[in-house]
Amino acid sequence: MANIQMEVIPEPKQGTASVLVPGPDGPQIMFKGSSSDNYICEACGKTICQNVNRGMFINLVFKCFECGSFNRVRGT
Repeated sequence: MANIQMEVIPEPKQGTASVLVPGPDGPQIMFKGSSSDNYICEACGKTICQNVNRGMFINLVFKCFECGSFNRVRGT
């Protein structure tokens, strides 16, 4: 299992990116799969996506439930 640190970016301007935002009472993990990698918030170190395949999220931005930072997978 690998913990892969995401890249914190500025909040995208509306209409320029697909942003996944956790709901106020939603799960703390944005996506749970059955593979072996975890995507980690660069700012606070919390797991955003758990047990995923590397490369399965392209051109998506995740807002961290813990610190509110906007993260993307490095290299996408």
